Amino acid sequence: MKKKFSFFLLLILVNLAAEAQQEPLFSNYMFARTISNPAFVGADKTINALFCDRAMFAGVKGKPVTSAFGVDAPVEIFGTHSGLGLLIMSDKIGYQTDISVDFTYSYHHSLKNGTLGVGIKAGLNSYSIDPEDWISPDGNNGSGDEYVPEQFTSNLIFNLNFGAYYETTQYYLGFSATKLNRGVIFDPEDLEEIEYGYYVPHFYLTGAYNIELPDPLFDLQASFLARSELAGYSLDLNGTMFFKKRYWGGLGIRISPRNFESFTLLGGVELVNGLNLGYALDVNTSGLIFKGATSHEVILTYSFNIDTKRDKKYKSVRYL
Repeated sequence: MKKKFSFFLLLILVNLAAEAQQEPLFSNYMFARTISNPAFVGADKTINALFCDRAMFAGVKGKPVTSAFGVDAPVEIFGTHSGLGLLIMSDKIGYQTDISVDFTYSYHHSLKNGTLGVGIKAGLNSYSIDPEDWISPDGNNGSGDEYVPEQFTSNLIFNLNFGAYYETTQYYLGFSATKLNRGVIFDPEDLEEIEYGYYVPHFYLTGAYNIELPDPLFDLQASFLARSELAGYSLDLNGTMFFKKRYWGGLGIRISPRNFESFTLLGGVELVNGLNLGYALDVNTSGLIFKGATSHEVILTYSFNIDTKRDKKYKSVRYL
């Protein structure tokens, strides 16, 4: 009975993870803008590094676990303000593992009241299926499903992504599209190339607005991130309060066409100049209500400018 229950949980888990998004999602999206939008790479006058680790539906076997590491820097190419970046991400759910390595180039143009930027990101995804990780009703390895191979298999798929943004000192707005070439996932050992699936293009719309408060020690930022693959969507709405630009806490919700998915608690601190640590707790309100009710995410970012003195304040925590 326990094994059957685990199998049932995994089916729900896969459905929840796939609904409105095939790609990983992050609750700290406002501090990791370069993950979903390549145009933000090099937008700041600092070299930035980030690491983010997220575990969804804690306590459930086969739960989605995502880790991302990225670094970006502003550069001058033929006299233009540009940016270069590298993003490495690992996303595992059940018997599937997706590892991507992407390189980004962005161009930034200063306007009268703000900055307009565009970026392109390209790289490779290593998609693999390991039947040893399959949770079957009888507890044996292998699912008996013709679309799940009997042995470990993997494939490399090229992917192409695009992004654009406009930013002022008070707000920003960005749009991006990922997996535009719709890479096909197949069993390389099968001459007929049976399709297990394919990467679906995803579209992101994100933005934030800084609200002035009477007390200069406090800053309030309202932000959102909408994601869709044209068959469904999910929407994150967040409000984050900053104290002395070094400490922050916030609340957020995530909704989809079917239900209210979760609410989020955010918190973080600037440990030293340029080094920031943040945490997000998602309390899931649908699907896995009795088990896997929470998701946990940790983000670490570091920003520095090699051309300035080490005691300089590098950047506002609001725009990591």
